[in-house]
Amino acid sequence: MFVTVTANSRYDSLSGEGEKAMLNTQLKMTQTQQALYTLDTYKPLARGLRKNGCEEGNQLWLHVHLPQFSLDILTCGNSNKEACVLVEGQGTGSKIVQANSHAARLGVRLGMSLSAAKILGNLTVLSRNERAESLTLERLCAWAYQFTPIISATPPDGLLLEIKSSLKLFGGIEGLLTQVRRGLRDLGHKAVIAVAPTPAAATVLARAERQCVILSEQELPKALGPLPLEALRLDPKQLAVLKSIGARLIEDCLRLPRGGLGRRTAPKLIENFSQLLGQSPDPRQRFSLPKLFQSQIEIPWETSNAQSLGIAGGRLLHELTGYLRSCSAVTRRLRWSLNYTAGHSSHFQLELAQPSRDYDHFALLLRERLSRIQLEGKVKGMALYVDDVSPDQVVAERDLFKQRSVGGNEDWPSFLDRLRARLGEQVVKGLQQVADHRPECAWRWSDIPSNPNTSTPTTGSPAKVPARPLWLMRHPIRLHKEKGHLDINGPLRFVSERERIETGWWDGEPVRRDYFVATNPCGERLWIYRELAGGKDWYLHGIFE
Repeated sequence: MFVTVTANSRYDSLSGEGEKAMLNTQLKMTQTQQALYTLDTYKPLARGLRKNGCEEGNQLWLHVHLPQFSLDILTCGNSNKEACVLVEGQGTGSKIVQANSHAARLGVRLGMSLSAAKILGNLTVLSRNERAESLTLERLCAWAYQFTPIISATPPDGLLLEIKSSLKLFGGIEGLLTQVRRGLRDLGHKAVIAVAPTPAAATVLARAERQCVILSEQELPKALGPLPLEALRLDPKQLAVLKSIGARLIEDCLRLPRGGLGRRTAPKLIENFSQLLGQSPDPRQRFSLPKLFQSQIEIPWETSNAQSLGIAGGRLLHELTGYLRSCSAVTRRLRWSLNYTAGHSSHFQLELAQPSRDYDHFALLLRERLSRIQLEGKVKGMALYVDDVSPDQVVAERDLFKQRSVGGNEDWPSFLDRLRARLGEQVVKGLQQVADHRPECAWRWSDIPSNPNTSTPTTGSPAKVPARPLWLMRHPIRLHKEKGHLDINGPLRFVSERERIETGWWDGEPVRRDYFVATNPCGERLWIYRELAGGKDWYLHGIFE
């Protein structure tokens, strides 16, 4: 017996419990098919992202859209206020696709021909660098790793962050968004940020420049419906088909039957709408954090100005500090390269007395070093390489409440780093005591400890000796008597007992001397000695003050 049942069928007249059960099952299946037949019926069938064979629910995605990404990476190292435009096409077909704020003030608009734009004023015309865009997007993912470990790049001009598990750490959604916006501004990028429960929805909202926060999947159809189809970035053929049947907005497509829409376009389009509303999984490739940091920036206007190099280097330092925070690490060595227009490069590095990831400290050291570098020509690019990364070292705050001391005094390691950057690594040295009675042999150069409370070890057991001056002559100066008296800016007067030194016979440099502290009428305290052998001459060996 064959029975045909519709949604309005009644089965009360049918006999037998088995037939009633069968009809009940068929009725439920028919109702489910009708409910899923159109896209505007919202019913989440699969939440979240399937990863490693398991399904994650209750996710929240943040999409960073960079509308002027291609132009930003070409001008972020520039300190000049010049009108810049990015063009596509050649010859008379060149069109303006991106323009900075200075060009916009001249009246330049997107889609305008290049020849018409040049009439408005002096413009710097740039072309896309797709390789630089790809590398910069990867570095942005590494920078964003400080906010969440789940990151996916969305070429060519955006990235996705899963932030549900990070909200408590950053004080809620507003605190997280504030830090992301501030960081992107420091990197020189203008961004549009949208938050949604599905990655596809966050991407579409951001690309449509709708800066909004949607926390519930039930709100997605209402938020996505008014957006134009161009925000989906569909294949041109699919977009043409949808417009040919009168669809202009996303809500127009959501009202269309699934079957007919799939036959007219492609089954993949139906899957895209399901992922958009959270009805099917939307797997994304996760970004892996590199084990070392390397980045570079191209300077479109070759320069020999240290200030311009400082601005470009500051952008690289923002990337570096973001990377170090991402892997909870610090570094004590920054290696820099300057690329010249002639084709050669010069290199220098900044050594830190204590590992750090403080941007302000890095920037100060870079400015000090650039101020004393003699550039070999016009610089067209700058690179930063850091491989001395300590991921297991925890950075402790110097002050629990992050308050600086009165007067803004810097700590010892910061002062030491600044001194080295200004004067040079080889100039700033420490002194180490040596157990030798000969003054010229009682010290040696040493490295300065990063902790001023750490005493430098003394070689051997130093003997107790009288006070000695810190200023010793490179070679003792022979003195002459005037009218039977020693004279240095006036006659000298001895103020203490003598110190006799007789030592050094074991190493071939023996000395036999009597040392005295003397003063002159000017108040200078001098350290002089008299030889006990030979001509028994007098010598000036040091000055106390």
